[in-house]
Amino acid sequence: MLSQTVRKLTPAFASLFGLSFVLNLFVFVSPLYTMQIYDRVLTSRNSTTLVMLSLIVLALFAAYAALEHFRSRALVQLGLCVDKALSEPAFEAAFHGALDAKGSATLPVRDVETLRATLSGNLVPTLMDAPWIPIYLALCFVLHPAIGAVATLGAAAILGVALLNERITKGALIRASEIGHGASERLTASLRNAEVIKALGMGKAVRGEWQRRHDRALAYHTVAADWGGTLLAATKLLRLALQCAVLGVGAYLAIHQNIAAGVIFAASLIMGRALAPIEGAVGQWKSFVSARSAFQRLGTALKAPSEDGEPMSLPHPAGSLRVEGLSVRSPSGNALLLHNVSFEVEPGEIAAVVGLTGSGKSSLARALVGVWQPVQGVVRLDGNDIRHFPDEQRGRILGYLPQDVELFAGSVRDNVTRFDPDATDEAAVAAATAASAHELIQGFPDGYATQIGEGGATLSGGQRQRIGLARALYGQPALVVLDEPNANLDMDGDAALARALAGLRDAGAIVVVVTHRPQLLSQVDKIILMQKGQAVRVGGRDEILPVLLQPGGGAARIQPPQRGQTGQVEPLSAARWARR
Repeated sequence: MLSQTVRKLTPAFASLFGLSFVLNLFVFVSPLYTMQIYDRVLTSRNSTTLVMLSLIVLALFAAYAALEHFRSRALVQLGLCVDKALSEPAFEAAFHGALDAKGSATLPVRDVETLRATLSGNLVPTLMDAPWIPIYLALCFVLHPAIGAVATLGAAAILGVALLNERITKGALIRASEIGHGASERLTASLRNAEVIKALGMGKAVRGEWQRRHDRALAYHTVAADWGGTLLAATKLLRLALQCAVLGVGAYLAIHQNIAAGVIFAASLIMGRALAPIEGAVGQWKSFVSARSAFQRLGTALKAPSEDGEPMSLPHPAGSLRVEGLSVRSPSGNALLLHNVSFEVEPGEIAAVVGLTGSGKSSLARALVGVWQPVQGVVRLDGNDIRHFPDEQRGRILGYLPQDVELFAGSVRDNVTRFDPDATDEAAVAAATAASAHELIQGFPDGYATQIGEGGATLSGGQRQRIGLARALYGQPALVVLDEPNANLDMDGDAALARALAGLRDAGAIVVVVTHRPQLLSQVDKIILMQKGQAVRVGGRDEILPVLLQPGGGAARIQPPQRGQTGQVEPLSAARWARR
């Protein structure tokens, strides 16, 4: 994707290089004007010539300013084009990075912003002017070989400082950027969990951890800035010394009548222009390193799309869910979370996934909806591999309620309809009704228009879970996967969930429920018992439930709820069933 964008924008960059050629021709205006003043106007003492020359020069400078403004505007537009072309792929890369738990998830998006800012800044014009350095130096030789030699030696010295700057500051700038991104990610995570941090008195510890990362980033920034400032000062010193040297050499040559007096100042102006791109590059080296690193990271993150392209739309599934030899690894490591899991659930059936902590229940739920990709085996819906459905179609045929319900800033309606811009009010109400959450939502201050804040901050845990269930049921999906759907529900919520499950069964949907509560087991048709990532027992409720009830016959003993309790599942070991 990145290489395609570069190829598309190459003609525009080539045009701007051509414009830079024209702009650099205007640089000769000042030296020529100076030479004419000294060699013609002062000797002839002709005021008319001076006025005419000055008017011509002013007109040329006005044209130069207009073209420079055009180049700046064009670079800003190129930056916007790069942003427009890469922002969506960068978001996709960040999204998949978050799913795979690899690196900083938002880094590709920030890298696109870095490229856009660099194109809109002063670095690119400086680099476009750099190819003219040899031409300016050659012109100094034309004026006189001695002047050309001094200018060339000076340019080589300043170029050496620039290369030294690259060698010294590159590593520090890269480390500062990496650690700074890590500190920003830690700060974002801390703000997202501010409630827990406050309640548990973790503020000092969390702040200290962030401060340590921040201080490390600042230390690397300081090292790079100190060296950069020192070398920039050395560059300015060399430039001033070279200008004096050129003036001195020019004066010596003029005294011996080897050059005209006007050549002295013309040579100084030309040499200053020759050194300007190098000095500018040294001053903006941090931006150059940041842009180069961002470009390299984007080249890695934005992989070329598969030649097969986007999968074709498949018929709406009406058949069973079939899991065949499914094995899944942890995205952040090599641990095998699921191994050779197989089972089948028919339309209109509800299957419960039960097991102890760490048995792979939630991992199975993620694999069923395509969040985690299998390393072996397949998940088939109506005979089709779940991965072969296009993303948008998969979103329409699947409903998913994760263990940690994550809502987004916006209205209740937005969250229920999954922020679908084409969603109707009727569809939102239908989803909420299917989840038995319509009356709950109507009790909010503004009903479906109620703003819930980031993460549903204004809602209780049970309310978030019920709205999350309504979101899962939006669009009447064929497969619904619910991970601990009643973890935060009260008695009313449990009753609403029971009605929702009954409605899904009547509608012919396939439902997979991860649970550790016994109430739901009375409503399921099938039970899948997970142990150490394997489905050790799969069968009908009436077949598996007695096994679980027998002492020593299963992974857990189910106790009936006592008066005033909702019931619990207690393993034969001392540990309780918990979410995974």
